[in-house]
Amino acid sequence: MMRRIALATTLLALLASGVPAPAAADGSCVAHVTKLRYRPRITWTCAAPVVAATAVVTRTSTHAVVGADPIAGVGGQALSLSLHGDLASAATYAVTLTYDDGAPEKATTTWKTLPPPAHPHLHVKFITAIPADAVMDIAHRMDAANILAVPRPSDFVDAHVRSLTAKASAAALRGHQSALVVADLAVQNRLGLDSALAGYCHAGHGVVLGGQTHWLLGGHEGWQEASAVGGQTTRFASHWAMYTYDDVFPTQVSSGAHQLAPGSVEPHFLTRGLHSFTVIGPGSGEAIIQDYVSGRMLARLKPSSGPFSTFGQVFLAERQIGAGRVVDLGFRPWSSAVADGGFDPAVSAGGALTARALWWATNRIPPTGTRFTTKPANPSDRATVVFAMAAKDADPDGVRNLRFRYRVGSGRWRLAVGNSFVLYGLAHGSVHTVWAQAMDSGGNLDPHPARYTFRVSANALG
Repeated sequence: MMRRIALATTLLALLASGVPAPAAADGSCVAHVTKLRYRPRITWTCAAPVVAATAVVTRTSTHAVVGADPIAGVGGQALSLSLHGDLASAATYAVTLTYDDGAPEKATTTWKTLPPPAHPHLHVKFITAIPADAVMDIAHRMDAANILAVPRPSDFVDAHVRSLTAKASAAALRGHQSALVVADLAVQNRLGLDSALAGYCHAGHGVVLGGQTHWLLGGHEGWQEASAVGGQTTRFASHWAMYTYDDVFPTQVSSGAHQLAPGSVEPHFLTRGLHSFTVIGPGSGEAIIQDYVSGRMLARLKPSSGPFSTFGQVFLAERQIGAGRVVDLGFRPWSSAVADGGFDPAVSAGGALTARALWWATNRIPPTGTRFTTKPANPSDRATVVFAMAAKDADPDGVRNLRFRYRVGSGRWRLAVGNSFVLYGLAHGSVHTVWAQAMDSGGNLDPHPARYTFRVSANALG
């Protein structure tokens, strides 16, 4: 529990990795490794051009060799190695570089990967229509945030090159608790994906949107026609999307760098620790959300030219209908280290915010601090006793939607009526242990139920 609380309070301060940390090495080539597990990349900086180089990566505990591509950059001073296999959590690996810059040399570096993520069973489906290097950057930042399950190759679908029917899209989403949908390029089957996402949200799952999933026409900085998921009146677009679908042209979008508007950040689980953010390139392209009854605008960017001269673009918005949840990110959720990325990780925690949005969209944030606010004395002078309960919830769905369940001793759990329950006609002189546990609208339970033990007096009334 302490680990979950720490994640919730510090997550937005994390930089979403991909920035290598230097590691000691022999000779004139110094290795830089990250603690990533999903298809990590190792780089070396060499004091002189390297004529030839080979590398072997092994897990130190088993000596198993990890597959890798040939070393890139031979002939220069910057080498890189992309691994084929995924690495285990909290495991130590070694890479040995054999290189020749006049005389053969070896450099061996070891590192330990990240510990297991906080929620290793919460799997995200990545449905994208963006360049491959942008997809890899997003995957690495999700891995580095270390909240949800480590990405797997099967978690990714390229909707730009693959035409997904509604049935195929639904099958791809199966086994995943949330989906990240990022589309700047054309989506091959907009209607099929639209239908599948609508059914997915209706079933109580979550979707996080990035890029221009609601723009019918591009024409600005490479956005193409049909990058939208669905159309103006289709199932997902009309019921779940944050924004009204529209044809967008260059004159309607303000590009450049945009700052978060002071005072625009609404209290929410998603905005904890969010005090500043710089969006590189166009943002959401919207000044209002589609429905303020089921949705909330959580933050804006500073007003800019064009249609945003008064209000500024929406930076972050969420929607909840039943247990289904949608978050729309007003930035391209990959780093500016990759072409057209929407944030600089040195100054804006875009990867961490994306991971946090997926965590919230998955609706797996449990309540905490279940306690009795009313309970009988010990010993009790009554044989009929009343209990009342309260708890806390970080989720904005929050305390108003909490339910409680209780049990006596090793008996079965029962739902309380509101936040209280009554035990009738307890035997005089009997001893009882009562448990209570808060439950939120997503069915998440406080992992630490409240407990109270009391004795009924032999002279109790009733």
